[in-house]
Amino acid sequence: TPICAVSRASIMTGMYASTHGMNHFRTPIPPEALSKSYPALLHQNGYRTGMLGKWGMGVEGTEKIFDTFNAWATQGAYFHKTENGKVHNAEWLARRAKEFLESCSDDQPFCLTVCYKSPHHPYQPDERDKQLLEDVVIPKRQTDTPQAYQAIKSEMMEKSLNRWCYFDERKDQATKDDFEKNFLRCVMSLDRSVGKIMQTLKDLNLDQNTAVVFLSDHGYLWGEHGLGGKWLLYEESIRTPIMIKLPGQETKKQGVKLDGLTLNIDIAPTILDIAGVPIPSEMDGESLYPALRGKDAPKRKDFFMEHVNVIKVNTPIPDSMGVRTENWKYIRYVNVEPEIEEMYHLKSDPLETHNLINDPKYAQEKQRLRKRYQEYRSALQRPAQ
Repeated sequence: TPICAVSRASIMTGMYASTHGMNHFRTPIPPEALSKSYPALLHQNGYRTGMLGKWGMGVEGTEKIFDTFNAWATQGAYFHKTENGKVHNAEWLARRAKEFLESCSDDQPFCLTVCYKSPHHPYQPDERDKQLLEDVVIPKRQTDTPQAYQAIKSEMMEKSLNRWCYFDERKDQATKDDFEKNFLRCVMSLDRSVGKIMQTLKDLNLDQNTAVVFLSDHGYLWGEHGLGGKWLLYEESIRTPIMIKLPGQETKKQGVKLDGLTLNIDIAPTILDIAGVPIPSEMDGESLYPALRGKDAPKRKDFFMEHVNVIKVNTPIPDSMGVRTENWKYIRYVNVEPEIEEMYHLKSDPLETHNLINDPKYAQEKQRLRKRYQEYRSALQRPAQ
């Protein structure tokens, strides 16, 4: 689910959006889903839990699952006022994380979740990073062409927030450079902060018995397909990085790379598995812990994708759902008449430039993906759109 708050709810609960019931950043996460989140379950099992930074899922009930909750229900600000002046959010989070870790006792395990604003529009990097990349030329994306946009153009897409973002972020070369470089500068600010937290773990002799999970909630379109923003189900929007350091694992040692289909819904069961806490049956995801130790990886053949605003707001974001396999992707734009379908063979067309939905050569594959899509819709019990 390529939108921040909804994806974070999936990360916390190990559930698809259709399961946990949070469908927009203006709707709080339902209490029954929050009670099954990894912080709640760890708290119930004796862990000291902390949450710092961007939360965005409503604050009701957080006092029951977090011992420390220094977070906000909305986007928050890039800079925090302190006695010594403004401090960038990334630096502020590193300091608050240090305070939390220093307050932990040796006889109680802990779980600290740190959520950064960086990199989120409007991009405001730390003052120390504002001069970075000045002389760097960032190449234009390969599918940032009129032809690529024409291949997916529709009345719906023409009016979409994605198309508006494209022109807003790329109305001239100076605007494009400012957008992309400040995005990357914010990443540098974040990187420094993560490094400080890792150093704090080392200084407190916690690094060898602490698992560290680093990931993002969604990707971003940098002009691919003639679009900007996120929300859509193209690879640039749905793919995110994830790195996991297990307790006792050397940071400089080459790790294990998982080549299978790994999802944000796998994070919660993985964290619980590492902690030795039972994984609830309500979770849609699978633990990656066995695979990280060299055992069998989850044998996921496909997964469901979705971005649907149940509570409509004045943001023209297309509602879409779909199925992705190792080699194929099926996208359906819903709540429009007629519904729009796209199908891509990712192995031969990783940039998703050739929509095969109406190609008779792939009629059998289309029917198979449509069937799988309907199976997911039925299993996840989303009301008919």
